Amino acid sequence: MKKTLSLLIIVFFSAVLYAQNENDALRYSVINYSGTSRFTGMSGAYGAVGADFSTLSQNPAGIGLYHKSEFSITPVLSSNSTQSTYLNGSNSDFRTTLYLANVGGVMAIKLKENNGSHLKQIQFGFGMNRTSMFSNRAIYNGLNNNNSLMTQYLDDAKASGPDATNLYNAPNNFGAALAYDVNLLYQDTSNVWHADLPFGGLQQTKTVETRGGISETVLSAGTNFDDKLFLGITFGFPQINYNEESIYTEKDDNFLSPYLKSFERTEYLHTKGSGFNFKFGFIYKPVSFIRIGGAIHTPTSYYNMSDSYGSTMTAYYDIPPLTTSNATTFKASSPDGAYDYRMTTPLRAIGSIAFVIGQYGIISGDYEYIDYSTARLRGLHANDYDFLDENNIIRTTLTTANNFRVGTEWKAGIYAFRGGYSLYGSPYKGQRITGLGSRTGYSFGFGLREKDYFVDFSFNHVSSKDNYYLYGYSPASQNTYNGNTYSFTLGFRL
Repeated sequence: MKKTLSLLIIVFFSAVLYAQNENDALRYSVINYSGTSRFTGMSGAYGAVGADFSTLSQNPAGIGLYHKSEFSITPVLSSNSTQSTYLNGSNSDFRTTLYLANVGGVMAIKLKENNGSHLKQIQFGFGMNRTSMFSNRAIYNGLNNNNSLMTQYLDDAKASGPDATNLYNAPNNFGAALAYDVNLLYQDTSNVWHADLPFGGLQQTKTVETRGGISETVLSAGTNFDDKLFLGITFGFPQINYNEESIYTEKDDNFLSPYLKSFERTEYLHTKGSGFNFKFGFIYKPVSFIRIGGAIHTPTSYYNMSDSYGSTMTAYYDIPPLTTSNATTFKASSPDGAYDYRMTTPLRAIGSIAFVIGQYGIISGDYEYIDYSTARLRGLHANDYDFLDENNIIRTTLTTANNFRVGTEWKAGIYAFRGGYSLYGSPYKGQRITGLGSRTGYSFGFGLREKDYFVDFSFNHVSSKDNYYLYGYSPASQNTYNGNTYSFTLGFRL
């Protein structure tokens, strides 16, 4: 379960040497707000705007600004790409996905005017908002003259001792044991461990494909006091579905070894999780053209996390490596790994302001605070693995992030035009200048709103830079991630 500190930078496309590590906590703590096209068209700068279903997952007080009941649904087409520079190789790849960003409705109940109460309306909402997507594909390729994946496995074998049966103890049974089974690791007559080309000279290639996302079922309620103060609460039930598959190869294209031609390692990880959080928010109008908002999201408690994972290795030889067999191809598989655990993601605090220019437009801004160092992994039971190493890495290498979003909407009769910009701070300590791990984005959109229905379209672009390590000893690949989403919302007022 232990990993080197440098592996923390992997984040979105982590190598699956074994599961349940500090990368999981960060991956599921980073939120990419999605939802309706109106919301994404303004880059999610909606904390003080309200009257949009997406706000139930951001600032629940937004439900209090509904005056009519409403239903909306938003399909999205996304295309996410990775440009990588690894050693002497540059590559790019992408993955396109169609998914549902939101579906749900709000029931607005108007109270009697003559009851003497300041409470004008109450609202109830139920549905789903997508809060993260993991769809992507990346490829890395380069000639490594310094080390190999076998360098790492050779060190693991040496650390396990001269008895080869020790390799079949976790976690080596997912790595070094496979290398031994396909004859990439071997012992001499003195039981000293060896490997072909442990000091590099091999052409390395790795492809990583990720799928899935986090969808949050929301159950919300809101109130409207004198059309000045709006309050809302949301009970959130996020569901994690994450899949990662990778293929890693090393080839002896320069014929440095008389035996080894190439080897290939495949890995998979599938994670499911169920969680709960509570959100509270307010929006206040001190004057008619200003709205001030705020929201608190409790830490999300994922009480039911389940990982399944495994790996295979295949080795190809120019001449048989064994004196007892003429075989030149060997394949081995790890046991099927499975583990259940718990995870807690950080608290979030959001402050917002919006300026309403009559019936013509809105200018809004959000500030969001999140401390990624407070994420935690835990076992299900008292005697389970304690995650001390992983949680210590989280505390010492992650930090607080300051996120900013600005957006605007302008109306011309039944038509509306929108735009926005977002900046999400890096979760890593010491990366505020380099920007590794930070994200920037921009968006635009337009819509048509009639009395009984509305349609909206938006385009949203997000980019970030990060480092990726193909394995523990590898040099870093410098990656640029770009995501483009095209969303369409159809809504009905009842």
